[in-house]
Amino acid sequence: MTRKIFEEQIAKLKDLLIQMGQLNTEAIADAVTALETQDVALAQKTKSVETLVDEKEQEIERLCLKLILKQQPVASDLLFITSAMKMITDMERIADQAADISELVIKMSKLPYAESLTEIAEMADRVQAMVRNATKSFVERDGEMAKAVCRADDAVDDLFDVIKRKLTSIVHKNIEDDENGEQALDLLMVAKYLEKIGDHASNIAEWVIFMLTGEHKKLN
Repeated sequence: MTRKIFEEQIAKLKDLLIQMGQLNTEAIADAVTALETQDVALAQKTKSVETLVDEKEQEIERLCLKLILKQQPVASDLLFITSAMKMITDMERIADQAADISELVIKMSKLPYAESLTEIAEMADRVQAMVRNATKSFVERDGEMAKAVCRADDAVDDLFDVIKRKLTSIVHKNIEDDENGEQALDLLMVAKYLEKIGDHASNIAEWVIFMLTGEHKKLN
């Protein structure tokens, strides 16, 4: 494999990573929109994105192995390739959690939607930005952007704490009302999945720092 072909394959790898990140951000947005509008069809569409992300993960893994086996990359390229193989695991899990949110949306569509928490929409916006910026920082080798992604996770955690307190109060007030109590618990699970997506975006950002420094450190 000539250096020119190698560089073309690296460019393709970057493009695939961007596509995977876009699929994830769209899945998060659609899942939360489906929740707010009780749109079961949109929730079903979001679930199908999980399959597309799995396919991208497999394509990226094959390309990374091809790059390693056919040409011994220089140190910086090797760090990029091995880090890409690590980060796509987190990206695949982000898609899983968006699909989990969609499953809850479908379940909750069978009940009157009683509670609307603005913090859930805000969490979704923030984790979408984290996923988008984590992917961008990786492709552009931008360590400062990666560190900003990790810092952004603090605000997501704070929002989760606010939501947890509100929903816990709703459960206590509706101890005799199974439907409202169950819905509050389902919404709490939605918030928990969004919090986990933020954690995975932080993990991706940490792989960016590893790619740039050769050291894997917890930044959040």
